[in-house]
Amino acid sequence: MTHALDIRKLEKAYGPQRVLKGVNLDVKPGSIMGLLGPNGAGKSTLIRSVMGIVEPDAGSIRIGGHPWSREAVRGVGYLPEERGLYKDMKVGEQAVYFARLKGMDKADAVRALKGWFERLEVAGWWDRKVSDISKGMAQKIQFICTVVHEPALLILDEPLSGFDPINARRIIDAVRDLAESGTSILLSTHDMPSVERLCDEVVLLHGGEVVLSGKADVLREEGWAGEQEVVFRGNDLAFTNALGAGAHLDRIEPDVADGVRRAHLRLRDPAQTAGVLQALSSSVDVLEFVKVRPTMESLFIQAVNAAGSNTEAA
Repeated sequence: MTHALDIRKLEKAYGPQRVLKGVNLDVKPGSIMGLLGPNGAGKSTLIRSVMGIVEPDAGSIRIGGHPWSREAVRGVGYLPEERGLYKDMKVGEQAVYFARLKGMDKADAVRALKGWFERLEVAGWWDRKVSDISKGMAQKIQFICTVVHEPALLILDEPLSGFDPINARRIIDAVRDLAESGTSILLSTHDMPSVERLCDEVVLLHGGEVVLSGKADVLREEGWAGEQEVVFRGNDLAFTNALGAGAHLDRIEPDVADGVRRAHLRLRDPAQTAGVLQALSSSVDVLEFVKVRPTMESLFIQAVNAAGSNTEAA
């Protein structure tokens, strides 16, 4: 399979500080990869290496199966965390300018841009100066300028920063639609809920190294530690007694409705799920018995803490 982005053994140091330490990463066609990590992990350096803003010391970068080149980078859609538009230009004029820099014909650019302006509800600002629009509006314009030329590879650095929930949802929907149409996306973000909603795979950097990677749903499944949510009707004491030594009861919430209760527990042995369910069902009326997988945020924290502990031990 030809990857949209293939990074191998990428190294970068600033003086004695190694910022990237042999990073491997690949973004598959039509997939969304989350690039995660605490501040200083090396995410920005990795992205800037891909875009040719900084030159790595070692390793390789391939874009669309081809060795890195200025021409290959020219076709990449890149939305940096540091935003910026020319304040004295009109919004539409500037958007057309950026589209033409990406090789679009003017008429095609105008047609595509106006479609995006309608979709993200900024159509009324085409002839207004950038200095007249809000920060959130400017961010939507920059997102449009990044995607209008239909790049095969799209790199988004904190694309939801500063958006209210409604506009964040519009951007999330747009990103998902782009992936479904075949665009490959590298999404760098600290917004863990958006990672769970969007990302097929994740790579977590810490101290310039990959400390966690894989399919998001698989990582959450593998990180499950026996947490269950149980909705039941019956006596609390009977419920607790039925658990016995099979699980630790965290709490039972007040009535959900008409005597229906919700309990949160942790199985002592996740392999004994069926046995615990059977024991409960013999004492109370179990309505739901649902596995509670860890969030990406909790996996993120665990992996970073584990990596920090390993570094200290070394």
